[in-house]
Amino acid sequence: MHKFKTIFSKKTKNVIEYFGMCHDCKKPNTGIEWCNKCDPGRFLREGKTSGNPEIDKLIHESQLNTDDSYNLEWISYDKFLDIKPISEGGFSNIFSASWNNKRRNPNGSITVALKKFKNSINMTEAFINEIKMYNEFDNSLRLYIVQFYGITKDPQTEEFMMVLKFADENLREYLKKNFHNLNWKEKLNILCNIADSLDVIHKNNYIHKDLHSGNILQFYTDVKVTKISDLGIAKLIQNSRISDSSNVCGVLPYIAPEVLYGEPYTFSSDIYSFGIIMIEMTTGKPPYSNVPHDEKLALAICNGLRPRVAKGTPKVYINLVNQCLDANPEKRPKNISYYLQYLKSYKNFINSINSQDSISENKFHSEAIYISRYMSFTNLTIPRNSTKVQIEDLKVSDSQLIVQHISDDFQSSFDQDYIELNEDVDKIDLIQYYTEDG
Repeated sequence: MHKFKTIFSKKTKNVIEYFGMCHDCKKPNTGIEWCNKCDPGRFLREGKTSGNPEIDKLIHESQLNTDDSYNLEWISYDKFLDIKPISEGGFSNIFSASWNNKRRNPNGSITVALKKFKNSINMTEAFINEIKMYNEFDNSLRLYIVQFYGITKDPQTEEFMMVLKFADENLREYLKKNFHNLNWKEKLNILCNIADSLDVIHKNNYIHKDLHSGNILQFYTDVKVTKISDLGIAKLIQNSRISDSSNVCGVLPYIAPEVLYGEPYTFSSDIYSFGIIMIEMTTGKPPYSNVPHDEKLALAICNGLRPRVAKGTPKVYINLVNQCLDANPEKRPKNISYYLQYLKSYKNFINSINSQDSISENKFHSEAIYISRYMSFTNLTIPRNSTKVQIEDLKVSDSQLIVQHISDDFQSSFDQDYIELNEDVDKIDLIQYYTEDG
């Protein structure tokens, strides 16, 4: 019997040296320890299934569409050590864990986040939706969203978990710790990262629907990177035309007024949420933190109430905030990344880049809720813009009284494009918005 020697080109030899050889077909791997002909579905053939046909199908489809092993995979729960709870959200709990994976880290384990959807044993729509979204993004687009390694299952509770890249903290936590050390250049860099991520989501015809500082994550590797997470309730634009006003979901201060009123989510409703985050970047604190997040606040938002920016915020920045928060979704900017890049090159803005905002300490109301939840509002008015200054921390019996009780002299001290609180605001005698008895 004759033996034949396979001769590889120099290029192929380099591929083999870097990726290795497939143990089955004896051909060069297409990725590190990955053969796109033999490895897809291997977990099924070896009996390492999730126990759920729909999840198995999603993983298999993902592997069929990749050339490397860094795509979605089924991960046995016993591969994780030192599992610790980190945070609890409205629909999921987050844990940190050490993942023993020599392929991804030759030096040992890597730290990951385990995201357990509440009631995932019954396979919530959010769980499946987030997996499908990730599968639909190509590798270049995945650079803008949180890296998704795969799926695992707690053998004791039978609950499924997403395995994600571990983030150092979310934007809300980051601002709380670091706000006084941030300059405007750093703030704009963070906002540009968020805008780029949101642009990728929109270009894939998805609406995020739950954008707030709690699900914007900070990663500190060689460079600081900010990415959007929590895509579980995101929807394809063609599937979001029908609204359900009795089933509004999210964090109230970040939800666009037309959505509160019962209109469908759109790309523009995400832009409104981004505008609220822009304000948060000027103050270092979550919006409306001193009042209950209830139907009264929802009504005030529909009537034109908006959070205030901190003093010292450049006017050109405030003008962009106002566009993002317009009550008419059609008037909000379409490409927020373009406008932010313009701000970074704007001369007057650059000249104020190192100025620091001064903000006062703010007490948190016990009913100010910053986790996503379902809400129901039935007595809201058609959204409108306020024609006067927007005031966050004043309390009046009717939101329209804000404009009725501010004197002309006081009002004239404001530029119509500003959303800013005047030092003399406490001298104005306003009727309580939230009465003492609630």
